[in-house]
Amino acid sequence: MLHIELDVFSGRPNPHWKLTAREERELIERLKANRSGLRQVNDVESKLGYRGMVVTADRSSQERLTASGLPPSFRLREATGLQVSDVTERWLLHTPGAQSTISPEVGGVVDLTIGSPTAQQEGGGQAIAACATWSSTWADLNTFWNGARRPTNNCYNFASSLATGTFAQPGRGTGSIFTALTIANIKAAVFRDGYTSACNDDRFVSYVCIWPGTDFHFYHRIADYSGSLQRWAHKPGSTPATNVDNSGLAITNPVTCNRGPYTVDGSPYIYPRVNPRSTIN
Repeated sequence: MLHIELDVFSGRPNPHWKLTAREERELIERLKANRSGLRQVNDVESKLGYRGMVVTADRSSQERLTASGLPPSFRLREATGLQVSDVTERWLLHTPGAQSTISPEVGGVVDLTIGSPTAQQEGGGQAIAACATWSSTWADLNTFWNGARRPTNNCYNFASSLATGTFAQPGRGTGSIFTALTIANIKAAVFRDGYTSACNDDRFVSYVCIWPGTDFHFYHRIADYSGSLQRWAHKPGSTPATNVDNSGLAITNPVTCNRGPYTVDGSPYIYPRVNPRSTIN
């Protein structure tokens, strides 16, 4: 049996579904005819929104893939850029298993993303509070997050500077997870986890935004900034941490950068501890 993961979320776990035997045969035939969309699982852009589909197989399906000259697991994405083919990816998106798993909102965004790149230029930076002493450099963050910790830690782990290996969810570690995907609800949950709305000497700076009704995403301010020109980084889901936005531009302001479908602004900023409580989970 083939398992499909839609790699699309940053904070929440990605949607999964299984192919029927007939769909599995059709996918194999499609890939035998055109392998241009095959990528290694870790060959992925660190951006918000749709990043391809990860295909994994059980033992019997691995044998069928191998017999067809295909790898036992792979990422399906026509190109590691915004220009993509829409044929097989769009077909998978509209299989019955996908339709029963993926919300219309998510499916609509993915459908538009496949083959329809968008660009958004970032606005100017904005001056924000101190807390500068505790910011990390991009070099440090890149080294810490983009090795073995990468697959099992998400944007909330990254913004909290705490690698739990659990795809941390706001409020889960303190026994009361968020109950709605709204800025107010997410912020109430992170405050229970030890964040505050005010900067002081043991804090650094984070920013939260939301894909309406669908997912949350966090940014973390990094140390290479001066005056009103800020620098930020983020970690979209299980992908590598990065210091650029969906347009490939350095992030000087998370409020105005290209955030893909995460359109709900979470201003003002929020402040985790330097050593957040271990209850973040």
